[in-house]
Amino acid sequence: MSDSSRSTYTATAPFLTLAGARAVVDAALAESERIGVPQNVAVVDAGGNLLAFARGDGARIASISIAITKAVSAATRKRATADEGGGDPIATIRSALAADRVTGIGGGIPLVVDGYVVGGVGASSGAIDEDTQVALAGAAALG
Repeated sequence: MSDSSRSTYTATAPFLTLAGARAVVDAALAESERIGVPQNVAVVDAGGNLLAFARGDGARIASISIAITKAVSAATRKRATADEGGGDPIATIRSALAADRVTGIGGGIPLVVDGYVVGGVGASSGAIDEDTQVALAGAAALG
């Protein structure tokens, strides 16, 4: 098999590094502090594996797993978590049954670099619009 034919079987794609994940967490926490709403922030790679996490001072402990689920859902489903259920409450319930891998609760944003989803960021501990604002600020750290 020639080298040229092998090249059609693989591709080079960007991936999220630990440094990138930390930059996302730092930017999200900075936004959290700016708006005065303590947040849990999780960053996962494209496969939904945790790369970085931080719980801001005063963030709800019960929201830790929610932030992680939002990040996993955004990365693996390749869309914002708020778009998952399309506003349909039944779809949101079905998502809840997906073993902490999918959610329709806003606050999860896919991390996209050069058209590739390289991961996801999830924020939780505030109202849904606050969680989304914080996650978007984190995602913006990647450019």
